[in-house]
Amino acid sequence: MTIRIGTRASNLALWQATAVRNALAEQGIDAELVPLSSTGDRSLGGQLSASVGQFIHAIDDRLLTGEVDIAVHSGKDVPVDVDERIQNLAYLERGGTADLVIMRTTPGVPSLETVLGDPSATPLATLLQCFPDGATFGTVSGRRQSFLLSQRPDLIPLAVRGHVETRIGRLLEGRVDAIILAEIGISRLNSVGALDDVKDQLSAFRIDPADWPTAPGQGAIAVHCSDARFEEFQSLRSVLNHEQTEHDVDAERHLLKQVGGGCLFPAGIGVSGDDVHVQVAPENWRAIFCQGTPYAMFQYAGERQGLKIALPVQPLEQPRMQGTGPRYLSTLNSDRISRVLASQGIEMENIPVVDLVPMLDNWPSAFLQDQSKRDWPYLVLTSPFAAKCAVKAAQSNPDIGRIPWLAIGEGTARACFRLGVTVAVCAKARNARELAAYIIETFPQNTTFYLPRSDLAARDLEEKLRGADFEVESWIGYENRPKDLDAVEVDPLDVLVLSSASSARSWAKNGLKVPHEILCMGENARTTIASLDHFDDAHVSVLSGPTSESLVEWWKEHRGN
Repeated sequence: MTIRIGTRASNLALWQATAVRNALAEQGIDAELVPLSSTGDRSLGGQLSASVGQFIHAIDDRLLTGEVDIAVHSGKDVPVDVDERIQNLAYLERGGTADLVIMRTTPGVPSLETVLGDPSATPLATLLQCFPDGATFGTVSGRRQSFLLSQRPDLIPLAVRGHVETRIGRLLEGRVDAIILAEIGISRLNSVGALDDVKDQLSAFRIDPADWPTAPGQGAIAVHCSDARFEEFQSLRSVLNHEQTEHDVDAERHLLKQVGGGCLFPAGIGVSGDDVHVQVAPENWRAIFCQGTPYAMFQYAGERQGLKIALPVQPLEQPRMQGTGPRYLSTLNSDRISRVLASQGIEMENIPVVDLVPMLDNWPSAFLQDQSKRDWPYLVLTSPFAAKCAVKAAQSNPDIGRIPWLAIGEGTARACFRLGVTVAVCAKARNARELAAYIIETFPQNTTFYLPRSDLAARDLEEKLRGADFEVESWIGYENRPKDLDAVEVDPLDVLVLSSASSARSWAKNGLKVPHEILCMGENARTTIASLDHFDDAHVSVLSGPTSESLVEWWKEHRGN
């Protein structure tokens, strides 16, 4: 009998499956690889909640149909709850569990080859000093994101999906400043020459495990079989299973399940014999982070017998208004910006003036059926409103969640992030003109862009991209409807911040008082403000640079003592 080994078709997955086949061959057991693809392999987006376990389930399903006899997975990818018809047959002896931060070749930073040959590690705080404010890190792991942002909340996580080689390619293209990957995967690919063409272009740090406990199961190779054949394959288990690895990984998975976590849970849990190292973020850490508030981590390192995991609980805080002196009156509705300003002694009162009404029937669906992954479009989101609508659309329209998302700037990227989606690209643009310039400079002309827009939005971006020979599909993705508002008390020295043309229309429609100074986001908003008689007596300026920084600078220049 030849044992059929089901595996994903990536180089790393094939390395793992080959290790299983070779272990069997050493004991005279004939086996063959059966490479398979999965829905997870066909996803580029950062909405992981829609694809957790797809790498695993699609392969394990072949066990149940009898197409393969055993299936091979990376241990860290296996969900804590698997189909009861599937059993873990064995774990091969575990490799290393460390993570690497990898970047393009950087002076003063060791090469990837050097790091792989040197067991020393770098404290997280030390290595993060190499990155400027707003640097981008490619990772969709909740564990890695929460650990990283607890130390450097200015960093921007981006979704870099696909095989390891694809992620390294995105790094070398300049899409991100760094990526975080498991060292064991890099080492295994390097051992078969899969990185020979790129490794000389890479620098790296090994993160000190004291700052960065592993993902449960990382470094282990799991072998599954159907429950019905578990007893039949005990001879395979005796060949493949490494007892210490099984003990440690089972303990890690048990602890993860005990705290209610899964693959996306912000927890690092490493077990080695009787010793355990745990670090867990609050379950609502994304919301806390997007609000601009530091979050506490539960940390433990010691004997497992003494471990009592107390999940950190941290409610969201509301910015406190002092109620003295002039302030910003803002339609941005950003608690995070309010907190940044408060730290500088500047008050901001958020006044929502527009309701977002998604037009979900207008969004395209089933558009990936006849396209290869390399031809998939990018979804372009030009505001936090667009981000919220895209998340709603993806809940009923899976294709929207599978394609990569491009955010105009950090505010829109954070709006996605708070709702569980890590965008693939953050353009750091302030307006349609800058966004168009970024896309034209960054993307090849065969890239297609999907552009949901407001019913009131100008079509400048769409026209500029089409003028540069990009293919653009645009539609009304949401409507901005003015709210009915009560009067707002306005001091003459207050400053009105209008986030959009629709916000300006709503302010005027409600007849709200207008201070002398108005700051707006972009030329479209300025044009709309100029067209409305309600704002005739105001002086209007367009914000330049990142929003929070620009607001602080303007206030210090014009209202500072």
